[in-house]
Amino acid sequence: MIRCALVLGVLAGGMALADPPKFSQGGFLFSVSYGPGFWTFDRTLLASQMKAPATAADADVFIADAVTSHTVSLRAGYNILGHASLGADFTATGWDITTPQRGGAGMLTGYVAWHPLELVWMKKETRPIGLDVSTMFGVGYGICGENRGMDGLVLQWGLNADYFFARYFGAGLFAKGTFLQWDKFYLDYNNRDLPGNTIPITKGSGGSFWTLGVALTFRAGD
Repeated sequence: MIRCALVLGVLAGGMALADPPKFSQGGFLFSVSYGPGFWTFDRTLLASQMKAPATAADADVFIADAVTSHTVSLRAGYNILGHASLGADFTATGWDITTPQRGGAGMLTGYVAWHPLELVWMKKETRPIGLDVSTMFGVGYGICGENRGMDGLVLQWGLNADYFFARYFGAGLFAKGTFLQWDKFYLDYNNRDLPGNTIPITKGSGGSFWTLGVALTFRAGD
């Protein structure tokens, strides 16, 4: 009898674990995502803003340094009644990490996201499937460099599709674009405070950083 009770308890716990989240009640979200990161730059725009002691060759060095590499993102937020989320997103990428002159970039944004599937099942306490889709927009700060560098304002857009195979855990796919509005160029990225090292980029840097891949999401609070 005791063994039967234990088996039933384990089965009941497994069934509860497999229940989809109660999206309409909201809750806290934390996700970790991974994939490659791709850079695009407007070389003509950037080179045209190089002022002495910088030259167009410095813009070329910066662009050549920023290569496709591994990218990790961390996101934390709070979902409001299944319809929208507010939170923060941190994205980091790096290359040549085993060398003294290693390169990398980081972007930190505050974001708002819309979850359109809540409109489809807004009258149900639970959805028939544990699927959630969202699109987000963020604003924040980004920095990138190796030999040369830049930093300043970034804008961000992303799309996420997550399937919650358990009430508190989900896995999915994502795509995210960060649009660079950087306004400072550094001739020596590792010594950014040196006099004469900062070149103002008055028209903005232009360019973007894209990453896509897989994500794990943890949910709590519903």
